[in-house]
Amino acid sequence: MERSGIIIWAGPLVPDRFPQEKTVQKTPIWVDIDTQVDFVLPHGKLYVPQAEQIIPNLRRLMECARREGILVLSSADAHPPDDPSFEQWPPHCVEGTEGQERIPETQFETSWVLPNRPGCYSQLPTPLPPQVILEKQDYDISSNPNFDPLLERLGERDFFLFGVATEYCVVSAGLALRRRGKNVHLITDAIRAISEEGGRKAIDQMCEAGVALRSTEEVLAARRSAVGK
Repeated sequence: MERSGIIIWAGPLVPDRFPQEKTVQKTPIWVDIDTQVDFVLPHGKLYVPQAEQIIPNLRRLMECARREGILVLSSADAHPPDDPSFEQWPPHCVEGTEGQERIPETQFETSWVLPNRPGCYSQLPTPLPPQVILEKQDYDISSNPNFDPLLERLGERDFFLFGVATEYCVVSAGLALRRRGKNVHLITDAIRAISEEGGRKAIDQMCEAGVALRSTEEVLAARRSAVGK
């Protein structure tokens, strides 16, 4: 397995069959994928190689969200001890363990967890808390049945995507949002792949689906401009 670096896509953006606005126009939402101890930190049970190197950019993005009141949608693996997926992967992100927790940089003081079962969305308070965490046992954040009702409530937004791992849960989230007609921006220096080849293929898939590619600094500069700072 190759250890991957941060993948920056230099090729063209291809809208394909899911065109989207490429400029940052709508109210932003951060989509924080699986930034959990077992994935991000070297002692984690399913450590994504070099994932800790994106923590400075994760910190900058989350500080921006706190400062500006940007909603953060986070996904979280939440596995029972006997999860069938452990036949494919080492046991990881087991409910109630330290490894299932988010790293401190991506955990807000106030958050709301939506378990992976129907009906939990109805308990979500108004106004929304600053961070909503959707639990899942699959790669895809949209496998949580509360995902679509939450998207409907949010309306037209720009979704800024980051986290791990690029070729599994990140690409699944990006494509799920594009299938629903959402504007998606992948922050390429705030993601990490398990393998360089897998990461590049995933970015190709997202580009073909119309996902725009951004850097952390580009996104933060746009926010500074938007708020006049």
